[in-house]
Amino acid sequence: MNTRMKQGLAAGLLAAALALVAWFAVDIPFYTWSDPLERASLTTLRDDEALSFSYSDDAITLHGGEGANIYALTEAGLMELENGKADSLPGDCLGTLAAVKPAFRADTDGDGVAETVVDAARTDLAFTYDYDHTVHALSDDRVPFDVLYPRRGQFVFTLNGAPLASAAVTATLSDGREVAFTTDASGVSTALSINDVRGGVTFVYRPDGAHTFRLHYQIEDNTVFSLRWLKAMMPFTLILLIALVLIILDVLARRAAYRKRGLSEARARIFQPSAVRKRSHFGFEIVRWGVMLLSFAGLIWGGRLLGTTFSKVDLPVLACPYNLDQTTSAGCYWFSHITELLERPPSYLFWFLGSFVAFALLFGRMLCGFVCPLGFLQDVTHEARMALRIEGITLNERAYAVLRFIKWVMLTLFLGIGLIGGSFCDLCPAAALTPALAGFKTSLYFSGFMMIAVIVSGFFKRRCFCNICPMGYLLGLPHKASLARLKKDAVACTECGACYEACPMGIKSIFTVREGKNERAIDVTTTDCIFCGDCIRKCPEDGALYMTLAGVKLYNASRMAFLRDQAGVRKGKREKHG
Repeated sequence: MNTRMKQGLAAGLLAAALALVAWFAVDIPFYTWSDPLERASLTTLRDDEALSFSYSDDAITLHGGEGANIYALTEAGLMELENGKADSLPGDCLGTLAAVKPAFRADTDGDGVAETVVDAARTDLAFTYDYDHTVHALSDDRVPFDVLYPRRGQFVFTLNGAPLASAAVTATLSDGREVAFTTDASGVSTALSINDVRGGVTFVYRPDGAHTFRLHYQIEDNTVFSLRWLKAMMPFTLILLIALVLIILDVLARRAAYRKRGLSEARARIFQPSAVRKRSHFGFEIVRWGVMLLSFAGLIWGGRLLGTTFSKVDLPVLACPYNLDQTTSAGCYWFSHITELLERPPSYLFWFLGSFVAFALLFGRMLCGFVCPLGFLQDVTHEARMALRIEGITLNERAYAVLRFIKWVMLTLFLGIGLIGGSFCDLCPAAALTPALAGFKTSLYFSGFMMIAVIVSGFFKRRCFCNICPMGYLLGLPHKASLARLKKDAVACTECGACYEACPMGIKSIFTVREGKNERAIDVTTTDCIFCGDCIRKCPEDGALYMTLAGVKLYNASRMAFLRDQAGVRKGKREKHG
């Protein structure tokens, strides 16, 4: 068997192994939460508060429950919970609890005339709020006035099971503010954002002067930096600990190997003089880190500040959609669930395609270098290695070729596995990051192991996962039309190769290409370029490489900046040996 056949066989086996892992990813658990129905408990307080539900971690409390009938919505319909207490919810529960008091007479509108009042409360547990979830109407005359929350920012009102069309409803928020609105012909209202309902909201509907329907609605919300949040962080904390152990073992193993091979004692040290961290000066790098920090925070907690303002925008980066508190929607979900996307209304398809085209043409893979949370995490691990002065791993052309092959396999799985009933989300490392940081208890399957690989590989080889990221590749496809460009001045270039050595994506054409329409501005942008700026920072010649956005220069190679960085490295070495 010749070398080419061996390589082909190895590639086929690797592709088959990745495909099998992707298909059985959901059967390879890393950290799974127990059934939320088993975790949840219900207690009823007969206090003087208004009829309403509240949460403390997995414990649900019904306030003002004196005389109320309490129900759990199951697959068979409403099931009454005796004594209003349960250590766990029924196994066929759909995640909804409701309570209603017998009708009574009272003057609630201040007109001096008593009307018939029906008080009710409803809550939906968080596990019912998947990215593309289904909510269920109570559909029972015991709770005549009902509110459904099919997606954040949208309520659907029903009366006796029928849509409450063109009806005037008043909402009283937890801070006392009142919001009056009118439903549309389908009983839908978008007058309230997610932030309006986090603390609970009471809806009041008066069809006439003789009846008043009141319903308090409460979602199971995630409180950041609370006990619930700390519990939700457990899977990611475990990932960090395992990654740390693997990094330490790798360093120790390499130290032992160096000594066994008779290499110098200095080479075997963990803190390497040759890896002295570069000094930071205000400029491109500081701005890029600032944007990454803001984007990282926004993609995790932005929805808590901005509500659903940008929820229709699909940002094409790997920001897990199971975090429902992020600023925008996640385009990655729909790329890997095309069959579900095609079932959405035309307006949703318009927003999805429009968002992708706009971001791809305006910024391209600059989003990878500036916005993607997985990219930010990898840069943090890289900076940690540099700060510890631990020797990294350098890849050759053959290694980059293997990564490119894995990228094609990942892209095929990303776009195709959803068509045959699988889910790329069970494989995607992003599932282990943003949902946990936002406080969502998301079970992890093979995605947990993938995140460990992302952290460890990103520690020793900067942006290693970016080389195989399918979402990044799709974002880079229209790079020839993107406003973000990397350009080269072939006259100023001395062919030193520093740019290629610095590139975390292994893009050799930055170094080799020397011809173009204008030799002073040769476009060397490729599908893989993430606009991290490393090639420009390492370039020792003025203007030999530069980055532009819509024709405006953002970053330019500078000999002075290069020499300043080198001077900092030499000074660090002297201090190390001094």
